[in-house]
Amino acid sequence: MCVSVIKVGGSLFDLPDLCTRLQRVLDHLENATPLIVCGGGTAADLVRDWDRRHHLGESKSHWLAIQAMMLNERLLCALLPDASLVSSPSAAAQVWNAGRTPVLCAYEYLTQTSSSDFATLPESWDVTSDSIAAWITLTWPADELILLKSVEFPSGQSVCELTENGFVDAYLPQLANSLPQLRWCNLRADEELFQLETVISGKNFQSRNATGPA
Repeated sequence: MCVSVIKVGGSLFDLPDLCTRLQRVLDHLENATPLIVCGGGTAADLVRDWDRRHHLGESKSHWLAIQAMMLNERLLCALLPDASLVSSPSAAAQVWNAGRTPVLCAYEYLTQTSSSDFATLPESWDVTSDSIAAWITLTWPADELILLKSVEFPSGQSVCELTENGFVDAYLPQLANSLPQLRWCNLRADEELFQLETVISGKNFQSRNATGPA
């Protein structure tokens, strides 16, 4: 079974037709199985403001921002009729087997998961939901990461250039080369312009989920 991690950018949660647009992506996956990760958006921005005002420090702010993502996770579960909140591969497997779509609680997954292959994420504002979704992709392990954004992919740019130009967070280049595949979709695009752009197509990758989620 191929697993696609779909990261819904936090800036997209103001779209009145978010569910319709997201379903378009899910329908486009063909044989892949989706695992949805939510960005923080305005909820995480509130934590940034608290950090500026109260000098919380990067570690406390990092975890508060990840907890703030839970608001968007629950919103998406309320909006998508077949979505269920999960925190582990075993829980996701149950949801997939029921014909539903899992939305991952990033905070619970990050606090419950360790990896001998990939270091834990730095507790820093350099790490936002882009890098969190990449780390989830690597440690799950999944077969690709799809970033749903509010802008078109700047064709030809490397991940480092995407970081320099503010399209992705500062830590993502540290993880990107290990990703099996990274794709990009402007979810705000008109339907006739909808497409998934390949950012990285990495080395051959055999997911350990290949025999199924159960």
